[in-house]
Order: sequence, then structure tokens, then C-alpha cells
Amino acid sequence: MMHKTGHMLQRLGLGVGLGLVLIALATCSIDQGIEPQIGVPAIRGTITFEGNPPANTHWVVVVASRDFPPSDVVQLALSQSARLDFNAGSADYEIKVPSLGSYAAIAVVWKARDEPVIWSDVLGLYGASFTGGISFPDTVHVTGDAPVVDDIDVTADFTAVDRGAVLGGRITYDGNWPDNTELMGIAAYRTRPANLLEFFQPAALNISLPTQVDLFDYRLATPPGTYGYTVVLWLGRGASIFDFKQIGFYETSPGSGEPAEVSVALGDTLRNVDINVDLRQAR
Repeated sequence: MMHKTGHMLQRLGLGVGLGLVLIALATCSIDQGIEPQIGVPAIRGTITFEGNPPANTHWVVVVASRDFPPSDVVQLALSQSARLDFNAGSADYEIKVPSLGSYAAIAVVWKARDEPVIWSDVLGLYGASFTGGISFPDTVHVTGDAPVVDDIDVTADFTAVDRGAVLGGRITYDGNWPDNTELMGIAAYRTRPANLLEFFQPAALNISLPTQVDLFDYRLATPPGTYGYTVVLWLGRGASIFDFKQIGFYETSPGSGEPAEVSVALGDTLRNVDINVDLRQAR
């Protein structure tokens, strides 16, 4: 059953991939005053905002993605709303999607001033279903019989991007991507998890990193503090959430096999927390 996402996104730091769509998002302008023509495919709803917008908030939009995590940034650029008025507490939106079909994720995306669009900067997802603490979006179907889909409402929580500090760096992938790759994530822990309970208690987590890439520059919002284990996670298609594999982590030096500790202060972004991943470990 479809239902709205809530505070779980704050705890998980879940994001939907956008990366290379920066230019398109930053320059696109959609006239909010024009009603769609009858039969023009569209998705509409209301965004309800929670929390206080960070001082560096530039804009907020809603995007529709054919798949989750997104793989087609061009399609994302063509499937976005106008910028929302987030100061009013709630805002109606409309996405004029390029074609009929199924959209696997409707996401509220936040952008920081003077920063690029980041994959993990997502305030909320439509209809998230919770399974063991991991959230997944519900699919929206735009059909010939119902080309305009209404009431796709989302709760957007600014605390998801206002954790006070940021870890950032480059993930470099070595080897071939497994055909059954379902999800990729990155997590930060105060200390390296010693058991399953600790594994499911990260300080920060983003499970929508892009797949089928050679490298990716990530940004992970975290509370300020010290982290002893920053790790890349892989999940195979059809696997249980208990089967996430740890396939690379930030090391004291490349190839050392020893986790490196990092500290980040309130208001700071710690860069160059780079991770080398051997995709053979995902098999």
C-alpha cells in the first residue's frame, strides 16, 4: 500500500541520484502559471516541509525518475518541477513528464548555494515503504487513461541535509560491475561495526549512489564528530537488506587494509575522503 515518507529519511540520509544534471537544473525555467493541456502527461501533488531550511539553501525542486536509483540524467533534466516556495510551509508542484510510463521515484531535491547538485541531497521521497529500516519509493504510473496523476504528496524534511557537517571525496571503482547490482551506498560510523546491530546504526547513510560508473564524487551529510569507518556498500538484486556487502572503505593509505579516522567540525566540509573499491568483492 502506498503511503507518504516521514522522519525515516532524516535518520537514513537517503538520496536519489542527480549528479551531472546540475547545468540543466540550474538553468531550466518552467512557467508555473501555465496549466497543462488536457492529455499532456503530468504528475502533481503537494510538498509539506518540515524543519528549518539551512542558511545556504539555494532552491528546491521535485524530480521524477524512470528508475531507482536514477541512471538517465537527461531524462531527469526533462522531468522536474519549477523551483518551490519552501518558506510557506507547503507548496504545490507539477512535473510535465516527457512521456507516458512508470516513474519509480518522485523525489524532493535540495541544492546548496554555490555548490553543485549532489546525489544525496534529497529531502523526501513519495510513498516510501520501510523494510528493516531501509526506505524505497513507490512507483507512479502515468497512462493514456490517466495522463495526469494528482495527489502525489511528499513530506520534505530539511534536517536530511542540515546535519551540520559534510564528508566528501572520490570513490574509484576497479573491476567489472556485477550484472545483479541493485543498490550502492556509503555510510559513516563512529567505530567499525562489530555486529549486525551496530551495522544498522550508521551515523550517516546514503544508499542511492550511481552504478555502472568508473568513479563518483560523493558528499555525505553527517553530524559533526569523529568517524572511524567510512565504507562503500553493495546489495545484489533480490537479496535481503541483511546481505549488504562492505566492498571498500577509507584507508590510512591505499591498500593498507586499515580504516582511517576522520574528524569534521560543525559547519565544515571535509574533502578528500577518497575510497578505492574492488568490485570483485561484490560477487
